[in-house]
Amino acid sequence: MKTTADKKTFLDLFIEVTKKITASLEIDEVFRLITEKIPEIIGADAATIRLLDASGKNLLLRASSGLSDAYLNRGTIDTEEPIFKALKGEPIVIEDAPNDPRINYPEATRKEGIQNILIIPIPIRGCIQGILRLLTRRSRSYTPEEIDVVTALGEQCGIAIENARIFEEQQSQLQYFKAIHEFGKAINLTYELDKILDLIVTRLPAVMQLKAATIRLFEPRKGQLELKAAYGLSKVYLERGPLDEEMATYYLRQGEPVLIPDAKKDIHTLYHEAAESEGIGSILAVPITVRDEIIGILRLLTAEVRYFSDADINFAMAVAEQSGVAIQRAIDYTRLKNA
Repeated sequence: MKTTADKKTFLDLFIEVTKKITASLEIDEVFRLITEKIPEIIGADAATIRLLDASGKNLLLRASSGLSDAYLNRGTIDTEEPIFKALKGEPIVIEDAPNDPRINYPEATRKEGIQNILIIPIPIRGCIQGILRLLTRRSRSYTPEEIDVVTALGEQCGIAIENARIFEEQQSQLQYFKAIHEFGKAINLTYELDKILDLIVTRLPAVMQLKAATIRLFEPRKGQLELKAAYGLSKVYLERGPLDEEMATYYLRQGEPVLIPDAKKDIHTLYHEAAESEGIGSILAVPITVRDEIIGILRLLTAEVRYFSDADINFAMAVAEQSGVAIQRAIDYTRLKNA
């Protein structure tokens, strides 16, 4: 039973941790504070944060403290029964983790010395979008009061993460606003098609933190895609085959952007083995348009699996639209010059 002084200390720690995790607007710093400070308040040895990806089906590890790489890389925990319950909003206590049948990797848990796990849901915008796991290397139990406090901290974590996400999105939008202005000025300084295409595929990876970029234009007579410019990709990958029959191309022809979170297995693309060999994680493809006519496709490729934000997509669409005007202007200029 805690004394009044103990309770006051516990409350003081709660307030201190809450202030710290909600004060920062840097998303990585928020994650670090959560996994380092919350174990202090509850007397845990380690912590992890996992958030659902954009599909809402897979948990991605975002931060951890006090755990070995071997344990963190043991495999997915998405199918564990306690995870299902936590994602429905229920705090879960596992008091004998190495021998609990609900744990997927008991041997890895035993080697790490983990005895007890407390799993707390993280709500964001009213929906459970992740979990906080607090792990101890000694046997212990949690009182209802302690679970209530950590659950409340989980809610504070959700608020802090959302605030940091909003700030990050605003910063991205500001950066993209500046970039689209500078980008437009650059491609409008020349009428040479090759220079325009080269500017597009070389500058976008730097601005959007990409691995590579390509531009394909529809060949006027046959209407098939023809590679016109590329950056960051091997010759082998670029020559893997045509993209005209991909499902992604069908939607792009309708004027829709296409997001491909995992290029190694997404049904919208072909050549999955080539993507794996090249180290392609995700792809954002947007149509290049001129006066509502689609003249080509801009593909943006990452090395890691990435779920592109609305700001990313809007920026890519704006660049593609600007690029379409510049490309068509260069093509018309060349025709007039040759005539």
